[in-house]
Amino acid sequence: MSDQRDERLDPVDEGMSEEKLDAFVTIGRQLAAKMAEANFRIVTSRPGWTMADVEAETERAIERIEINSRDLVAAQGADPDGENWRTIWTAMEGGYRQRMMDLLRVSGVRIGEKLQ
Repeated sequence: MSDQRDERLDPVDEGMSEEKLDAFVTIGRQLAAKMAEANFRIVTSRPGWTMADVEAETERAIERIEINSRDLVAAQGADPDGENWRTIWTAMEGGYRQRMMDLLRVSGVRIGEKLQ
């Protein structure tokens, strides 16, 4: 069986302008921030939540997002290891982590208290 990855086109990388790449980066960051907000609310609604709970959920969520995103890219016939895809993914992961940190910082809730 031949390596199909080498034979496929990478539409995410092929002919993408800097402007289009920037738009994908922005959208990816925004989407990741929204997912972080939703996960933050879920984790902090549990009684006795801890910083470790938030950190563990962050890692699990990022792993799930990456797997699903890579699958979507591959399903479109693109290479999920392409240069532009890696740029977009790095922005998404950074956006998720940053939003989670921001939410922790501004929540004003002591670790262990339920977020109202």
